[in-house]
This record gives sequence, structure tokens and C-alpha cells, in this order.
Amino acid sequence: MSEVVQEASGPEVLTDVISVSRETLSALNRYVLMLQEWQTKLNLVGPATLPDAWRRHILDSAQLFPLIEKPEETVWMDMGCGAGFPGLVMAIMGVGEVHLVESIAKKCRFLEAVVDALALHDRVIIHNARLEAMKPFKADIISARALAKLTQLFDWGHPFAASSTRWLLLKGQDVEAELAEAQQKWAFEYDLHASLSDPRGRIVEARGVARKAKK
Repeated sequence: MSEVVQEASGPEVLTDVISVSRETLSALNRYVLMLQEWQTKLNLVGPATLPDAWRRHILDSAQLFPLIEKPEETVWMDMGCGAGFPGLVMAIMGVGEVHLVESIAKKCRFLEAVVDALALHDRVIIHNARLEAMKPFKADIISARALAKLTQLFDWGHPFAASSTRWLLLKGQDVEAELAEAQQKWAFEYDLHASLSDPRGRIVEARGVARKAKK
């Protein structure tokens, strides 16, 4: 991946490092405009991040897309997606089936409005529910951003994971401590990718996540 983009604040933040079609860029722009509009009524994202939404939210999410081998054939589950990051960005960019899990009803209304506006009904399923209460299904990729520590994420997501499932988890500067803690209870392989949106950030790409037997 390229170096972190820090100076620009518009669509070029994304297009300078990731190739997207004009149609996709237009849809992402519509998404950002709706985020700005709805933010005046709901607390969807941190207010300080809104002026830099293309880097802090769109690029932060979109950087996961190059890690997918066959996007159109992928079943993706985004845990605690909030305003749709990264899952809704993945759907806009071409992931075939995206499950957005969000327990707060007001945020789900925003997600539904974006799905309506961008005609994404054929690929996005919104679950207004807590992960613990959902009927499990198998996802090819499980993602989360700013939701919980790795140990908790594995616990919540494990019922939805097959042996081949990959986990793409956006983490901050404490990632090494989280990995060490998670390895106490979980067996897994992982790679760390540098973030394009935050010099302190890392993407944890985990595979083969399995709960360790209690001693």
C-alpha cells in the first residue's frame, strides 16, 4: 500500500491511492453529503472528523477493498457498523453481499436512507440487532472499526465464522497489546497492514480464528 494521505480533504484523498470508477466515486460523494446532512440531527460520527470525512471515514474504509480477492462473490459482515463504516463503503465499491449489524435504531434509519438513495437493496442487508441475539450465518469476511478490543470482537463474531473466514479489523496504536491479549484466549494467524488514513493505525487481517481450550 502507498504512504498515508494526510493533507487533502476531498475525494482526491481516495482517488490518489485507490482506483475507483466515476460511478463509484459519485456514489461515495452522495454518501458523504448524506452523512453531513444527517449529522445535524444524529450523532453518527465524531463531529471533529466530519470536515475530513473523505480520509477519516471513506479512505479508512475503502483501504480494505484491495485485500479482497473476489469482491462480487464475497459475503461480508460488518459488526457494529454505526454510520456504515467500513461495510457500506464495501457495498458501494462492489462487494456482493454485505450485512450491516447495528443495534441503534436511529443509525439504522440513516443506513436505510443511504441504501435507498444509492439503490443498494440487492447487496445490503441491515440488521437492527445486537450480535449476541442474531441467528448466525457464515461470512467470508468479518469487519469492525472502533467497536471493541480484538478478544471481544472474536467472541462476538466467531458464531458467524467458518474456518476460511478472514477478519479485517481496523485498529489503532494499541494493536500490539490487543493482539497479545487476544492470543491468551484465541488461536489465530494474522498479518498487520499499515493504514492509509492514519499513521498510527493498522489493519489486522486474521485467519483461522479458534477459541483455545481452557486449561
